[in-house]
Amino acid sequence: YKRDKRDGETVFDVLNLETFEHEPAQSPDVPLVGEAQKQGDLGARLRFVMQRGEEDRHARYLRDTLLPDLAYASRRMPEISDTLENVDHAMEWGYGQQAGPFRMWDLLGVGETVEQMDSLGIEVAGWVREMLQGGNESFYKKEGTSELQFSPVNMEYEPVREDPMELSLDRLREEGKEISGNGSASILDLGDGVLCFEIHSRGNSIDAAVVEMGYEALNRLEEEDDWVGLVIGNEGRNFCVGANIGEMVEEAQKGDLDSIAEAVDALQNLLMGFRFASKPVVAAPHGQTLGGGAEIALHADRICAAGETYIGLVETGVGLIPAGGGTKEMVRRLVSPAMHTRAPSLPYVQEVFQKIALAQVSGSALEAKEMGFLKEDDRVVMNADHLIHAAKRETLDLADGYAPPVRDKSIYAAGTVVRAAIEAAVIRTMIWGRYATEYDGVIAKHLARVLTGGDVSVPQWVPEEYILRLEKEAFLELLKNEKTHERIGAMLKTGKPLRN
Repeated sequence: YKRDKRDGETVFDVLNLETFEHEPAQSPDVPLVGEAQKQGDLGARLRFVMQRGEEDRHARYLRDTLLPDLAYASRRMPEISDTLENVDHAMEWGYGQQAGPFRMWDLLGVGETVEQMDSLGIEVAGWVREMLQGGNESFYKKEGTSELQFSPVNMEYEPVREDPMELSLDRLREEGKEISGNGSASILDLGDGVLCFEIHSRGNSIDAAVVEMGYEALNRLEEEDDWVGLVIGNEGRNFCVGANIGEMVEEAQKGDLDSIAEAVDALQNLLMGFRFASKPVVAAPHGQTLGGGAEIALHADRICAAGETYIGLVETGVGLIPAGGGTKEMVRRLVSPAMHTRAPSLPYVQEVFQKIALAQVSGSALEAKEMGFLKEDDRVVMNADHLIHAAKRETLDLADGYAPPVRDKSIYAAGTVVRAAIEAAVIRTMIWGRYATEYDGVIAKHLARVLTGGDVSVPQWVPEEYILRLEKEAFLELLKNEKTHERIGAMLKTGKPLRN
């Protein structure tokens, strides 16, 4: 590799092994990956790829690297552990894999995979063959609601160790604890009068079906006496990555802003319903908690976050600003408390402005506390498997003697003077210094206007709904702009922000 400068940016050129000249790196086009992602769960994706090992070189690469790894894991048992779950946990927790080798092997089908290994000359441990010859087709199996694992020591199934601090939503679903659901979200009974609103849409993004199920969860919480509180959580790779921007830009390009405005209203009203519910609402974020996902968490009474939580309001990266109350919540958390002490407002407003304008994302839950996304009394859970259980306990603790927040003028609007100061000190300087484009400046001015209360000339306290209206106005205005459409399109295509 060779580091170089091009158009003012640092780039890494790669050596062409045919010409032995360095040239710009090219992103590989791997259609197989896109096709596999459409297949559903991890097992379906793996099987889809492995079945194409003879016809596709990328599938062949996965087959020729994965199968030896699985076989190697079998040959190391019971040398490194008596139980399969220990090896699987080591790979899942230590390397961030969705499934360890034996769980992955089960997803592929143990018998079929052993046949493939034999045809490729890959050595498989004898105990695996004995297991199959004994009529046992998988390393793990269900017996009622209990899970068993095959023991390579005793050559029989033994119970998987149960962790009393782990509350599995999938297991609750198997036990018939799902109350309602659709393709994007579900409502489950966690026991002890605690409901769970679970998002499981594609990519854990917010779509109309998620909002619909959110309203049902809120209505059940408020109207049914069986429930004392609500947990918002799931067991996906990420808590929630925000709104489905692909659908949104399609509607905007057709000029259908009315339907987008209705969707914004629906999300704002749902999150305000969570915030002012008569019973406690606890959010359990983990992984990427971005945009609308962060807004969901910010409207809960308490956040119970996994240690590896990456939270941020990242809408400026696609040419927008938060419209679900994220801007409002950051002002309420970071600006309003300081104003009760009559401190100068500019430093606090500027701090919030920079967090949102620069799309800052925490590197952990502890850093999220430092950044103001989490409050001091919010909880950090280092073991993500314990997160739902911890959030349930937090909900029960809050339910005892709970009183909902009071609806009042809780947002400090700093006014047009502070807005002008931000525009002069930050926005213009960044554009003049070429740290930001002209359109970055347009987005930043909309953000500054919302943060400081719109056209409020004199600093004053305003209700939360006032800032929500400003958020919506700015969001819709930016969504009309072709440059925002370009940014959204680039993000969907490349996964990287476009600076146009």
